[in-house]
Amino acid sequence: MKKRFTMLPIAVISIAALVTACSNGTEGTSGTSGSSSPTPTATVNKEPASFTILNNDGGEAYAKTAQKDDQIYTQMSKLFSDYIGAPTTINYEFLPATGYSEQLTVRFASKDVPQVIATGSIMDKGHPTAVENGIFVDLTAMIDKYGTNLKKNIPDFVWQNPKVSQNGKIYAIPKLLTPTETRGFIVRKDWLDKLGMKPPETLDDYLAFFEAVKTKDPNGNGQADEVGFVARSDFGNSQVFFAAFGLYTGSVQGAGGTAWQFVNNQFIPDIINPKMKDAIAFYKKLYDNGYMNRDWVTAKAADMTKMIQDDKVAFWNLDIRQLGSYAPSAFASKKGVIDVLPGFKDSKGEFFMGFKGLPIAKVHAVISGTKNPERFVQFMDWTYSNDQKKNDFFAFGIKDRNYTGEGAAAVWDGNSDMNKKEKTFIQTMINPAGDSRMDDRVVKLGGTIDPNVLKKATDYALNNTKNDPGINMPVPEVMATTPELGAGTGTLFMDAFTKIVTGKDDLNTGWDKYVADWKKRGGDAVIKEATEWYNKNNKK
Repeated sequence: MKKRFTMLPIAVISIAALVTACSNGTEGTSGTSGSSSPTPTATVNKEPASFTILNNDGGEAYAKTAQKDDQIYTQMSKLFSDYIGAPTTINYEFLPATGYSEQLTVRFASKDVPQVIATGSIMDKGHPTAVENGIFVDLTAMIDKYGTNLKKNIPDFVWQNPKVSQNGKIYAIPKLLTPTETRGFIVRKDWLDKLGMKPPETLDDYLAFFEAVKTKDPNGNGQADEVGFVARSDFGNSQVFFAAFGLYTGSVQGAGGTAWQFVNNQFIPDIINPKMKDAIAFYKKLYDNGYMNRDWVTAKAADMTKMIQDDKVAFWNLDIRQLGSYAPSAFASKKGVIDVLPGFKDSKGEFFMGFKGLPIAKVHAVISGTKNPERFVQFMDWTYSNDQKKNDFFAFGIKDRNYTGEGAAAVWDGNSDMNKKEKTFIQTMINPAGDSRMDDRVVKLGGTIDPNVLKKATDYALNNTKNDPGINMPVPEVMATTPELGAGTGTLFMDAFTKIVTGKDDLNTGWDKYVADWKKRGGDAVIKEATEWYNKNNKK
């Protein structure tokens, strides 16, 4: 069980004490088809085992109130115990999502941690020296011995990522994004049809479409209140047009929240790539012509969603796991029809949606001193298996409570009071392998997402994105300590972007000033370190 200790600064935690006193394991623990019996790769220790996973609640209502030994945990424990042939008790403990890293710092400093933690990275700011201080268990050998499904289903480049491994040793098991590429370029198909226009492919096509949206009242309310495109202040789900210039930024990209490319013998982030100047010029055109929302500088995510659902936006970027939020009934008109677009067409006739992101939602690390740590590895291997009972559980919940039948014959009502309350918690919050909300059966039975649109969106995202050569590059030292050199809120890039797009700075002088300032504040050192990494890790 968890132990509580006197508060100490995290930098001086006694690892020996943590190993001997924490996580002694004495607590009482998306697929379609497959066998319900285990195919273990090694002899299973039949000794009873237990572990609690510390996680953030993601703001999800059920996670905020779930208690130890919740019947959902009990059923998950039973299914895994039956599968592995050894009694195992699994529980979760949830902390508030806001300030989760800071809460981890306090928990580690006070040695008040359970056997497993879910975290953003093995080097998360809540425990930046956990690996070097021996707090996390080296799982490499256990994954080789017990992780057949883990190795089969998690790509090699993910295992090599610094969020998971260090110096060739694996210290955490990732939860993958599901699907692994989640970006979607969404258009109001009903507006295209009403305007008699084909889906846009080139930037000129988009400008023509946006002009028609601005002037021809596609929502039919008699007011000029529509925009072609919607953006928000933190630029989340707003960077879509960077792809038209061979660039991309975003939280799932590489170091600093940006893709990196080899340009003029240097490995540089897209935020200073010379092509970014042209991309900013295009956004300025959207802004000046009234093709995007004028309040984007202050707009939040909720404002963005409201504009779309109020029938005021023609085209937007989203995480395709959120397609259900844009069913026809979600729009004010109750008749909005969406479709997905393949990206931007280049001179070769190929479509591009940006660079592939890192498909890690979070990682799970085992605390040193945990009894039977291999049992957690076996649990994670099970969650990545094709065991039918596991698939049904993470898709629908508890049999004969949340659903009946099994496999393709399962009967589930996602809109029942019970399932509306519990489904997100089961499908993603306690699913350490991914997100079952995109399970084909869940989509079909749920009725809020058009399966054909989802299939098209998934195919586009996988096929029309390119590998990011810097996806596994560790954050350069100077960038790690100088976050304003990145791409997100509060950075030099976003400050320059905002000033240029809104006309407060001239495009040419503003861009040149920004790049010079970026390099002066540590960017030159960042480029030097990044280029050395690239030359070392990419054979000519």
